[in-house]
Amino acid sequence: MKKLLLIFTSLFCLTTLFAQELDSTEQVTEEAVQSPKKQTADFVMQFEPGLYLNTESYLVSAPSPIVYPISLGFLWPDDSKIAIQPVVSFFMMNHLYYEDKALPAEIENRTTTTLNFMLNIPAVFSIYREKSRFQLSAGLGVYMRFGLLSPGVKENDSGWTGSAGEDVSKINEYFWGKMRWLYATAGGSWLYNLTPQLRAGPTINVYAPVGGLISDKNAQGMIISAGIKICR
Repeated sequence: MKKLLLIFTSLFCLTTLFAQELDSTEQVTEEAVQSPKKQTADFVMQFEPGLYLNTESYLVSAPSPIVYPISLGFLWPDDSKIAIQPVVSFFMMNHLYYEDKALPAEIENRTTTTLNFMLNIPAVFSIYREKSRFQLSAGLGVYMRFGLLSPGVKENDSGWTGSAGEDVSKINEYFWGKMRWLYATAGGSWLYNLTPQLRAGPTINVYAPVGGLISDKNAQGMIISAGIKICR
């Protein structure tokens, strides 16, 4: 009888402890649902058509073309007045080689189809309003360009250096030579709170060719863009 009473007492104690533990777990779960973990970074997407400045003669190369970058990145931290916003932009262009320079080309005169990647790493200063925020940014960019022989153009076709194939090599050397890949960037955005997790609004950005200004003494390749910025 004593053993049976001891067993029932032990079972009662274990049941009580289990119930208390379960209540504690449920309380923590409810608190987690009611107070979800705060997001610390925003995913950023930008659609910003831009003007690519061509300072050379339009008789040989194309007028300053309009480019259509698509930009992806993130803003960290998302709730601070000062943050960083690494962004990669991608677009395509056509180029030719003339007088030792890689210049924008119209499609009928192109030698390369050029893949363009702009890695922009600016600091962002945010001014908060009740239903929006205004952002100013400034930083450095790395402009990565890769010229590929355009479809329909053959390597042994005529070129400035003698052949189109050799022109492609010279175009790529020009892109990476004399720090022409180094840019200074600046921009501004006005984002509206569409939902607690989604913001969108106009953005404008300027990409200045620091390397080109120093080595070539001109603003060839400067990009001025304006479009829509989305943060989530």
